[in-house]
Amino acid sequence: MSSQARPVTQPETQEAFKSIPAAFMETVERVANKPAYFVRGETGWDATSWTEYGEQVRTAAKALLALGVNPGDTVCILSYNRPEWTIMDVAAMMIGAVPTGIYWTAAPPEINYILRHSEGRILLAETKAQLQGIGEHADSMHHLRKIIRLDGHVENPDQYTWANFMSLGQDSPGLEVELDRRLNEIEAEDIALQIYTSGTTGQPKAVQISHRAIRAESDALDLVFRATPADRYISYLPMAHIAEQCGTILHACDTGYPVYYAKSVTSLGEHLPEVRPTVTFGVPRIFEKILEKVEKQLDAETGFKGKLIQWSLQISKDWQAQNLNGKSAGLALSIKKKIANYLVLDKIKRKIGLDKMRMFVSGGAPVSMRVLEGFTGLDIVIYEVYGQSENCGGATINVIGATRLGSVGRPMKGISIKIAADGEILCKGDTNFSGYAHDPASTDEIMRDGWLYSGDIGYLDKDGYLFITGRKKEIIITSGGKNISPTGLEHDLTEIPLVEYAVVAGNNQTFLSALLTIDHQMAQRFASENNIKPEDVLQSDQLRSVVQAGINKVNARHSRAERIRKFEILPSGFSIQTGELTPTLKVKRAKVLNNHADALETIYKHDA
Repeated sequence: MSSQARPVTQPETQEAFKSIPAAFMETVERVANKPAYFVRGETGWDATSWTEYGEQVRTAAKALLALGVNPGDTVCILSYNRPEWTIMDVAAMMIGAVPTGIYWTAAPPEINYILRHSEGRILLAETKAQLQGIGEHADSMHHLRKIIRLDGHVENPDQYTWANFMSLGQDSPGLEVELDRRLNEIEAEDIALQIYTSGTTGQPKAVQISHRAIRAESDALDLVFRATPADRYISYLPMAHIAEQCGTILHACDTGYPVYYAKSVTSLGEHLPEVRPTVTFGVPRIFEKILEKVEKQLDAETGFKGKLIQWSLQISKDWQAQNLNGKSAGLALSIKKKIANYLVLDKIKRKIGLDKMRMFVSGGAPVSMRVLEGFTGLDIVIYEVYGQSENCGGATINVIGATRLGSVGRPMKGISIKIAADGEILCKGDTNFSGYAHDPASTDEIMRDGWLYSGDIGYLDKDGYLFITGRKKEIIITSGGKNISPTGLEHDLTEIPLVEYAVVAGNNQTFLSALLTIDHQMAQRFASENNIKPEDVLQSDQLRSVVQAGINKVNARHSRAERIRKFEILPSGFSIQTGELTPTLKVKRAKVLNNHADALETIYKHDA
C-alpha cells in the first residue's frame, strides 16, 4: 500500500454511551452556580448560572411536550445567536425531537423549503420578516403546528411569545415525569439534530446526525481543547452551522465553559477586548479582517517605536516557525521572544482581546499562509480544522504542540483518513452522519463501506498531516485537457494586496482567468494615496498595475497551464445577499461564475 493510500488513524477507546443532553444535566449539577452564558446588556455582560440555564432548558422541554412534540419530530430554529436558540436546541434533543437550524440570513424561499422538507412541527423565529411567505404556503406546510416568536408579538392562536411558550412547561408533574423518561430513553443511533447544507450545488440537503456522532465529536474536541469551566467562548457565527453548534452548544454542555453571545458578527471586534475568550471558532475572512486592522495600525507607527514593533513581529515569526516544527528555538531567540512579548506583543494582544486565547480555530475554507504567518508574528497560532457537516465538522485538526501551518492537522480521536486513487479524501469514524433525510441516493453516493467520500482533494504528508488542494466538482478542465484545481490559485490570488476574493475560471478554454473583488476600505485608501477619485479607483490603471504585479508573482510559482492570463476586477464585492457567499463567508464559485458570465465572455471573446 502506498503512503497516500495508507489510512492515518488515531486510537479509539470504548466508553459507555452518554448523550449530550444527559451530560448537560450532569454539568448543571457539577458547576451549578458558575456562569453558563452571558448576554451583552447596556452596561456590560449579564450572566446566567448553570442552575438557571438547566431550569430554562427543562421548562422549554416540558413546553414542547405540552405542544405534543413527539420523538423524531423536527423543531426548526431561525434566529441570530442568543440563549433562546440554545435553550430550544437542547430542550428538543432532551425529549428525542430533532432541532434543525435555519440560517438567519436565509431568504424566504429557502426558509419555506426547509420548513417543508424537514416537516418542521415547531418554528422558533426572531423577527416578523422571517415569517414572510409562510402564510401563503400554509397548504404545503401542514406539519407546522406552532410558531414561537422572540419579538414579543403574536398574530393568531398558533403563535406564542417566548414567555407564553415557557409558561406551558411550568408546574406540571406529569410533564416532568415524561421529560425524564424521554431523556433516559435516548439511544446512540437516534437522530440528535439536522444540519442543512449551504446549498452550493442546488437545494440544501438535510444532514442527519446521531447522538452517537455528536458524543464522539465532543469527546474528540475534549482531547484537543481540554476545556474547563474557566474557559470562555464567544458565539457569533451562524448557529445553523455545525461548527458553531459544536462550540456554542455541544461541547459547552459537556464541559461547562460559559458562552458569550455576540450582538452581531460585526460586533466581534468590540466584544473581543471585553470577553478575552480562551477558545473560539472562526472562518478565514474573520482572521483576515482582524489582521488587516492590526497591520494598518502598526504600519502607521514610525521612528524607533515602528522599528521595535517590526522587530518584535519578526522575532515572534522566527520563534513560532521553530516551535511549530517541533524544533528548539534556542536560548538567544527565546530571550528575544520574551523581550518582544513584554515590550510589544502582549500589549497588542491585550488591546485586541486575544491575550488569553489558547485555541483560535479556523475552518470552512483554507486560511492563506500570509494570514497564518501574520498571526504568528502577533504570537497567535491559528489552528486549522477540517471536516464537513456530514462528519460533525471535525475530522482533522492542528493542536498545540502538533501544528503544521498550511495543513488542516492530523486525525482527531477515532477518525481514520485515507486518500483514494484519484486524490479524494475519505473519512471513517463514529462522527460520520446517519444519512440525508429523504435522499437515500445521495446518501449512498457519499457513504460507501463506512467511508465518507468528502469530495475534497488532498494528500497526507509523511507525518500524517492532511493538506487540502481542491474540490473534485470544481476541477477545471482546459480545452487542452489539463485538469486544474482552482483552490490553490484562488488562495494565492487573495494574498495580493487589495484583493478580497478571487474566483478562477477557464473550463473548456485555452487559458485561465480570474474574477477579483477588491477590499472596499483598502481601495478607498489606495484612491486617496494615489489621488484617484474613489468612484474611479477599481478601473484605474494604477490599481490594475498593482494587481497585475501580484498576479505575475503568483504565476511564477505555478506551471504554464496554471497561470492566470487575464483578470477582471468586479465593480462590487461578493455578499450573502447576492448568493455569492455562504453564511460562513465561503465563496460559491458556481454562483459567482453564473452572476458574472458577461465579464467572462468579455475576457474570452477575443481568444483564438
